[in-house]
Amino acid sequence: MKIQLRTKKGSKIRNLNTVPGVLYGKKSESMSVSADAVEFAKKYRENGKTKTFEVTLDGTKHLVYIKAVQSFPLNHHTVSHFDLVKVSKDDTMTAKVRIHFVNHEVVQKKGLIINSVMETVDIEYAVGKGISHVECNIENLEEFDTLKVSDIIPVDGVKILNEAHRVIVSISSPKEEVIVDEDAEAAEEILEVESVKQSNE
Repeated sequence: MKIQLRTKKGSKIRNLNTVPGVLYGKKSESMSVSADAVEFAKKYRENGKTKTFEVTLDGTKHLVYIKAVQSFPLNHHTVSHFDLVKVSKDDTMTAKVRIHFVNHEVVQKKGLIINSVMETVDIEYAVGKGISHVECNIENLEEFDTLKVSDIIPVDGVKILNEAHRVIVSISSPKEEVIVDEDAEAAEEILEVESVKQSNE
């Protein structure tokens, strides 16, 4: 993806079908840049905030990842600003990614309830090993079963940083609904009062 240095303010840049942003790294100063809006949106869909990719600035290639994005208040699908961070191939990165529960429909067909305790986990990985999510197969879970962080099978090159004993999902059954007949309940109360009166007499 090509990016350009910018001197204009963000609002003026956006009128040119480009999106403003900043580029920075450990050993470089922050630079105001811009990118084609369509091209940046494509890169964001492909890489999210964990995967690295190359950008070209003034003929020089940089390995970067998307640190943050901002969107318009009335249009959350359109990026209004981005942060790119330069990295080297020897760097180690950290990120927060979502947990995808695989085969959840099998558990639901049993009439059981899936209680998601954790929706994300923190991961550590080498540059180029970024992932958008981790998968957790819950197909064989029954009532009262739980899965913990230690049960997640990490992808090669990815380390999960959360405590191994933490529960990520538990399974329960729907509680039986108790229907109370208010009229019958009131009648029982009247009978109890009358029986007390009779015993006192």
